[in-house]
Amino acid sequence: MTMPYYRLMGQIFVATETWDDIPDVMEAMSKVGLTKDEIDEGRSLVEQGEKLVERRRKEAGGERIAAHGVHTACEELEMWVHSAKANLRRRVDDPEVTERAIGHGLHAHDHTVSVIAGVFRTLGVLRTDPRVRQGYERQQSLKDLIVRGSRLLAKLFDCTVSMVGEISTSRRSDVFSELRDHQNTMEAWVVDLANSAEQLGDQPEILGLVGYLPEGVGIPMGGSSFAVPLHQRAQHDEIPDPDETGPTAGWSAGRQGRNRENMGEGFVNPKFD
Repeated sequence: MTMPYYRLMGQIFVATETWDDIPDVMEAMSKVGLTKDEIDEGRSLVEQGEKLVERRRKEAGGERIAAHGVHTACEELEMWVHSAKANLRRRVDDPEVTERAIGHGLHAHDHTVSVIAGVFRTLGVLRTDPRVRQGYERQQSLKDLIVRGSRLLAKLFDCTVSMVGEISTSRRSDVFSELRDHQNTMEAWVVDLANSAEQLGDQPEILGLVGYLPEGVGIPMGGSSFAVPLHQRAQHDEIPDPDETGPTAGWSAGRQGRNRENMGEGFVNPKFD
């Protein structure tokens, strides 16, 4: 198993916080071998991980471009969470579902860890709570929402890699080797979580709250396309008039506004109407 450093921190954080906050999760996970000592160890691993990232930033120097990429990716995920919240409120007439998926108080010291942990929880509930599936008349709409969130989360993981990777610096530092060792320790902890989760395949709602779903449990993440928003839009657009013979952008809306740049000679000013 090789997971991004920040993914490990987010996964461990949501699991340990959920253990403390929801008694049903504590009871179920305890029965399959996850102990209080392991939960305390996981909480310490996240805290140590955050400190190592901060130390690496100070010793290796700031990387503004990488930090900006992480900040932007977090904002995109937070916007997705707001969309998911609006979706749930509109389609699922049960405030408890929205509270479990969105209203949690998962706040780590590092804001990026908080965002990752929260999205793990949101995706987990969307994928496992039967009330969510019942509320979506079109199952494809729910799957599209899940795919969009999972791809934005993967994008954030990609952005965080450079935040903990080794770079050439003017002075030697032991922080890089410590980051690698700590990553291995966190991976071992997540392996133990995975072993426990494998035994709870018949309780997908518990696993959804923890944000860790083994293969074959719940609605699959699926797909990898950033064209999902276009697909969602197409689902709600009116069917075009078959006699319409005017210029059309076809499937893609295009960055320049309905692809008007290919109408006429050369570049044309976009129009967003």
